[in-house]
Amino acid sequence: MKTQKWIKLAFVALFAGFLLQSCSQEEGLMPQDDLTVEQAFTVRPDFATIDDRPESVIAQFQVVETQPVELLKNAAKGAKFALVIGISNYSGTANDLQYCDDDATDWKAQLQAEGYSVTILTDLAATKTAIESAINTLASQSIAGNEIAFVYSGHGSKGNIISTDLYYINYSWFKTKFSTAKSTKMMFTFDACQIGAMASALKATGRVIAVASSTNTYSYDGDATMKNGVFTYYQMVGLDQLNYVYFEPDCAYAVTKMKEWAKLNRVRVAPSYVDSYTGDLDI
Repeated sequence: MKTQKWIKLAFVALFAGFLLQSCSQEEGLMPQDDLTVEQAFTVRPDFATIDDRPESVIAQFQVVETQPVELLKNAAKGAKFALVIGISNYSGTANDLQYCDDDATDWKAQLQAEGYSVTILTDLAATKTAIESAINTLASQSIAGNEIAFVYSGHGSKGNIISTDLYYINYSWFKTKFSTAKSTKMMFTFDACQIGAMASALKATGRVIAVASSTNTYSYDGDATMKNGVFTYYQMVGLDQLNYVYFEPDCAYAVTKMKEWAKLNRVRVAPSYVDSYTGDLDI
């Protein structure tokens, strides 16, 4: 009987250890099934883990290779251009998120108030074709003297953003698109999971890039009181309530507060930002 008891205890311990390891690797420190009503946030998961299409089909939905964008010639200098993308409504209801379109709406208002000409793509309008066209236009406007802003909120996966029609648009594609930019004042922010590769890919003089996750962690939709992605929510608090003028302290605040939020809710996050701008970048 003692032998049977020890075998049973060993099995229970082994199973508990497996659960702890599996939920601490990428989804955080607590299984999603254990979330209570009070913890009404939701994970923005690695899209590849919920993409149930055949691998042969997924392979055709990879956007990696591209050509650098030609800058506009003889364009007026001193303008401010922004592209804001937020996708909650994806092809197939199982793929939907909650507050990404709200993130986009809030960022549009912030940037317009700062004098940017803003193009916004949300939900079903944010197709691969529309995103490609809009980024081509934004990158072409990044001449010396112009200010550029790019915002994305939605699904991510291994350094890709995901269009509403389920294309994976890779960080290397973004790097190439903005490789010819001459603007020395550019900001990028990504509220998506596994999006950390964008920070290193887009790093260049005059740029600040904020990311809500590392290469292997998730981002989260906040609860009904936040009505934003968690990272975006704290960015908005910094701008609206704390009246931050510069992007860097706003990013620092959002990083700190998201980590505090994660500790309280027992999940693992890794938001960060890369600052290659001399001085402070006023939005």
